[in-house]
Amino acid sequence: MKRMFAAMLLAALALPAYADAGVDDRRHRLQQRAEGGAPAAMFLLAHMLADGEGGPPDAVAARAWLARAAELEYPEALQELALSEPDPRRADMLMRAAAHALAHRAHAAGRH
Repeated sequence: MKRMFAAMLLAALALPAYADAGVDDRRHRLQQRAEGGAPAAMFLLAHMLADGEGGPPDAVAARAWLARAAELEYPEALQELALSEPDPRRADMLMRAAAHALAHRAHAAGRH
């Protein structure tokens, strides 16, 4: 399931060649995209780092990339942070931000 999600997200990033790349290469390329400011790459890289795909697991770096994607209003990152947030008020705020970002995404998709 996780590999299917990764392949779908990589295709959505318009990087179909990544799906055929080795996991080490995919992690390296995603890191380059994440460092370039692509929130979807940040989100996927966070999961690869957390799971130790393509290198050793790094929970601290994974959380940092997830937070960076959330700062860029990437809905999935906001939602994931909300689900792990112990403070109910902050979790609610993050969930509302995720819903708002998803509404913007849907609106933008409807214009294309």
